[in-house]
Amino acid sequence: MSNNTVKIVTLISVIAIILSVFNVILILNNNAPQNIQVNDLQNSIDQNQENLNGISSELSDLRNQVDSIDQTTNIDLGEIRSSIGNIENLIGEITNSSQVDELLRLTTAQVYARAYKSVVLIRTTIGQGSGFLFNNSNTIITNYHVTTDETDIEIEFYDRTRTSATIIGSDPYSDISVLHVDTSPLGAEPLTLSNKSTGIGQQVIAIGNPLGLTDSLSVGYISQVNRTLDIEPIIIPVFQLDLTIAPGSSGGPLLDLYGDVVGITNAGTDVGFNFAVPVTIMKRVIPSLINQGHYNHPFLGVSVVALTPEIITSLNIINVDRYQNGLLIMEVVPNSPAEEAGLTSATSTTQGYTANDIILAINNTPTFIGEDLTAYLELEISPGETITLNLWRSSQNETINITTTERPPYQG
Repeated sequence: MSNNTVKIVTLISVIAIILSVFNVILILNNNAPQNIQVNDLQNSIDQNQENLNGISSELSDLRNQVDSIDQTTNIDLGEIRSSIGNIENLIGEITNSSQVDELLRLTTAQVYARAYKSVVLIRTTIGQGSGFLFNNSNTIITNYHVTTDETDIEIEFYDRTRTSATIIGSDPYSDISVLHVDTSPLGAEPLTLSNKSTGIGQQVIAIGNPLGLTDSLSVGYISQVNRTLDIEPIIIPVFQLDLTIAPGSSGGPLLDLYGDVVGITNAGTDVGFNFAVPVTIMKRVIPSLINQGHYNHPFLGVSVVALTPEIITSLNIINVDRYQNGLLIMEVVPNSPAEEAGLTSATSTTQGYTANDIILAINNTPTFIGEDLTAYLELEISPGETITLNLWRSSQNETINITTTERPPYQG
């Protein structure tokens, strides 16, 4: 084979590789952030990952061939070698998820422009709140407390048109309700639930109708996760929010900077801070509400108090070390899985309390505070599943298995 032929074959190989990655490159170059979601791009990258891996392998072989040709001939292949390096760098950028995220992150104004038409004002005889389109243009998500069991529900859309709604399903324990409307205006598109991890410090955006002021935006941060509230009947872990949500905004979407829903907002004024039902709970509850009209929460049947030196002193728990941790069982519900498994509540004495069972871990996940137990049950366990509890039991460490049941329906 002549030197020119070798050079032509080499160039053709480079061109073929460039064409192979061209489709993926187009995703980055031809789609503005407001026209594509990060999940769509990541899915496209994942689908092409095998091709990209194959191309990377071909590039490595080609580089070796170029080096071999360069050593045995007088042909200058420096330009081809440089092109190979550029393509390798480009593939690295395409598959770098942090760069993809940065590229597709929206401004708060872009998030608002993209989502506000999907947010609705909900009126009932007990007041008003917010909601948003989900799944299709006939399904609306809101808080349970916005609608409770009302039958007279009116929806107002972004264009000020109105229609009536009916409840498909509701769950008081997670404060979620799913509504149905027959029609919705053009431009009102369903919002998408986020598939990205969400945590403390993440910037979020709330859109709602505070005090009847439609299409209002608030911006802040998630300040804590897995909070439990002393607000009946809510039992799920929630996001604590560092942003303003006034009454009337409850039920509206909490959005990330990619325009996806990470929670359902709740004004929460009675507890001194605002919060949201997290997307992880939404993904468990909403499909069941749509398909069955209800959601079954797991039930263990215990009331606990998290042990600290201060709690041990104030309750005068006489048979534990001052620095014992875990969740002291204070009450066992009759006929519950906990009672059937033999769990025992603390014994009240004239001097204070005697500890009997202290929960140290659930399925090997440590339980230092009550939220640890609640969050694990709500996010990981369904009724009928068996859990393993690690216990401090009268000074001995033991392990027991308990099969959960369904939490009894809320009697509001």
